[in-house]
Amino acid sequence: MYRFTETRVLSSVKMMKTLLFFTICLIKGHMGDDADAVTGISGGSVIINCLYNPETTKEQRAKSFCKVSGSECTTMTEENNDLWIPEERFSLTDDNTVGLISVLIRNLTVNDSGTYRCKADSKSIQEKKLEVTEESCCGTSEEQSAYLGGTAVIRCRYPEKYNSSLMQLLKLQNGSLIACFTLGGAIDPRFSLNENKQEQVFTVTIVNVSRHDDGVYFCGARVTNNQRKIAYSPLFTEIQLHVTDQEQRDSSVLSDLHVIIITVCVCLVVVLAGGLSVLLLKRRCKKTQDQRSTGDNDEEVSSVYYATITASGNTSLDTSAQETLRLNTVYDTAHLPTNPSDSDFYSLAEQPKI
Repeated sequence: MYRFTETRVLSSVKMMKTLLFFTICLIKGHMGDDADAVTGISGGSVIINCLYNPETTKEQRAKSFCKVSGSECTTMTEENNDLWIPEERFSLTDDNTVGLISVLIRNLTVNDSGTYRCKADSKSIQEKKLEVTEESCCGTSEEQSAYLGGTAVIRCRYPEKYNSSLMQLLKLQNGSLIACFTLGGAIDPRFSLNENKQEQVFTVTIVNVSRHDDGVYFCGARVTNNQRKIAYSPLFTEIQLHVTDQEQRDSSVLSDLHVIIITVCVCLVVVLAGGLSVLLLKRRCKKTQDQRSTGDNDEEVSSVYYATITASGNTSLDTSAQETLRLNTVYDTAHLPTNPSDSDFYSLAEQPKI
């Protein structure tokens, strides 16, 4: 009996030592990495959540979010009514009924990496260590169109490191980001999600699109921290979905068609005007050349040559007149004879005939 009891005591001591060893290891591990790890994508956004006990933290305490730099912590944002503030990169909301602080950081850059704290007044609630990385697949903004009553397909890519996370689509609504899917499935049965883990792509299909579906959506994931089971949400891509009806589509097509027709007509007018101008210019140049040629011929035809008729009656033509045979008329000056007669006379010399 004694030996049995001694054996049981020794076994219990060994077990307690083992439990104490593991407890010390866990405490050291927790002290070495007190801040919860959070990752984000450059150009994207991230939602960081901090939990606190609403019973021990007074409601009137102002909540804030600051970035640690040495011994100081610079306030980045304070409590607001809305999580989404268009003109602000940092925004914070507080749900004091469940003790949840949510912080949204938009348009992330690598410089946003660092340690942050959720605070109630001057008291630190939790620390978060944010790491922002560059990813070629994500961090962009896109625009898509869908027609009323039709089907919209939103295609989202994500980095491979989030392969084991739960993919989600969030919609901006009344200053908040509302998840379109929960662990139980889609909130709206018109929405469906299909994921291809090999290609790191998930697709959300919306059938029977309504005007209510118009708005801003975010492709993201729900990541759970392994130590404290506190989830955060990296957002990869921002998508603006425009919903239009068929009449607007037809009017848009007609408007585009009118623009094309007007453009073609203007081009044709310009081409015709240019061709006509070139044609008129050529005709004018040709006319000028013809006028110059006719002027030279007239000058040659209208030249007057004189010849002298001597008393003997012989007429001598100028040498140039003899060479030019196209003269119509040759004028000849008659000289009086030595013994003048009672009257003068003139002689008209005709063009020689060839």
